[in-house]
Amino acid sequence: MEKEEYRISFFKPTTLQARTNRNLIVKLFISWAVAIFGFQILLRVIEKPVPEEALITFSAGWENIESGNATYVDYQVIAQSMIQVMGKITIKPDDYDALKDGTGWALSKVYPEEDLPDLQKDVQHLNQLKEQITSLRDKEYLEAKEIIISKAAPALGIGEGTLLAQLLPIGLDDQLQLLAEENRRKIPEIMSLYLTHNRSVLTDTVFLGFPFHYFYTAVFLLVFFIGLCWIYCYRTDKLHAKLNFLEKID
Repeated sequence: MEKEEYRISFFKPTTLQARTNRNLIVKLFISWAVAIFGFQILLRVIEKPVPEEALITFSAGWENIESGNATYVDYQVIAQSMIQVMGKITIKPDDYDALKDGTGWALSKVYPEEDLPDLQKDVQHLNQLKEQITSLRDKEYLEAKEIIISKAAPALGIGEGTLLAQLLPIGLDDQLQLLAEENRRKIPEIMSLYLTHNRSVLTDTVFLGFPFHYFYTAVFLLVFFIGLCWIYCYRTDKLHAKLNFLEKID
C-alpha cells in the first residue's frame, strides 16, 4: 500500500503553490528587515556628535576660568549649564554629586561674600528637611526652597519662575565654596557626556511636525507593516485564483 506524504516544509516546498507562497513571504520579510534595520544602520553611518548650545557656552566659560580670565558671566554660564544637566533623569549619582559641587562653587564666586554664610545655612537647612519630609509638597520644605531661589537665582542670572530656578536649590551642597580637585577634573567630561548627541539630517529634518527619524519609526513602519500584510493577502488571493485553488466550505 502506497503511503501518502503529509509533511510540509517551508524551506523545501514540494508544490508550486507552496513555493510561490514561500518566495512571497521571504520577499516581504526582506523588505521588512531592510526597512527597520537598514534605517538604523543608515542612522549610525551618517550621524555625527553635535554639542548642545549649553555645552558650547559652558566650554567657553570653563576655559576662561581655567586660564584665570573669568568674569561673573562665566561663572553664571557654567552654573546654568551644570544645573541644566542635573535636571536630566539619566544622570549618574556620582556625576550629579560632582555637578552639585561645581554649581555651589560657581555660585560662591558671584554671591556677595558677606551674605554667603547665611545662604550656606539656608542650603544646609533645606538638605536636612529633604531627609525628613515624606512629601515634596511639604510647606516648610517649599518655603525653604523659595528662600534659596530668591537669594541665589538672581546671582546666577536665572529667572525665579523658570525650571532652572526650581532645580537650583536641590543642586547645591552644604559646602558652597569648596570644589574637590577630582570633581574639577571630571566636570568638563561629565558635561560633554550629557550635552553631546549624535545627529544627522535624518534627525534634524522635521516631517509633519515630527523629527523625521521619529516619524519613520513610530508612524511609517507601522503603516508599512500593515501594507505588507495587505500585499500578502492580495498576492495570495491572486495565486489561488491562478492555480484554481479553492477552499472547501462546509
